[in-house]
Amino acid sequence: MALDDDGARPQLIETIFVPRGAEERAVRRGLAQAGSSIRVVATGIGPLAAAHAADEALAAASFGTALSTGLCGALSPSFVVGDTLVYRELVREGASPIALDRALAESVAGRLPGSQSGVRGIAGDTILTSVEQKRAAAARYRADAVDMESFALAERLGRAGVAVAVVRIASDAIGDDLPDLNRALDGSGGIDSLALALAMLSRPFAAVALARNGTRALAALERIVRQLAAS
Repeated sequence: MALDDDGARPQLIETIFVPRGAEERAVRRGLAQAGSSIRVVATGIGPLAAAHAADEALAAASFGTALSTGLCGALSPSFVVGDTLVYRELVREGASPIALDRALAESVAGRLPGSQSGVRGIAGDTILTSVEQKRAAAARYRADAVDMESFALAERLGRAGVAVAVVRIASDAIGDDLPDLNRALDGSGGIDSLALALAMLSRPFAAVALARNGTRALAALERIVRQLAAS
């Protein structure tokens, strides 16, 4: 593992991968509060953008441990908005499951009081926006959470010998309907601002709930990154 700024204290995580935008900003605030210089790699949204970011990071520097973090959708009724979910395994349609590094996951969970461990995450190619979609995915894959980047990151980084942990913050619960955020994805890992505004306006009550839950989840993300970096 790499050494921290003072050249003595070992870092549990050497590189953090997080979707760019609000999630990246929350991660950088947490690191700044901890006085940490852990490298942050901002990815686009979705598996293709995440895989591309992993390839670029591997080409740029050598590292042995990585964290995929950001927000996720909760698929288990046991989880609520703001919960810290430490993944055990990742699954994707048509691919073999990925078992994440157990020792690293346990070390990460041990530094995050109140975190939920042993989570089975599913890779989403699109955002699950309806309660029906979430329940169907949970039943089909026996999954507890869904995000769009972690499987691709773990696949590429694991192939290069990097130990990967995944910690995601639940930003919506299984019973929460969302605006159709897929309308805002531009296909290259970015968000079309106008399309996002229209999607939010089309479901105003869901949009208000999303904004409120997002604020809570981002605060939790900032906190857990600070805890990991300061430990």
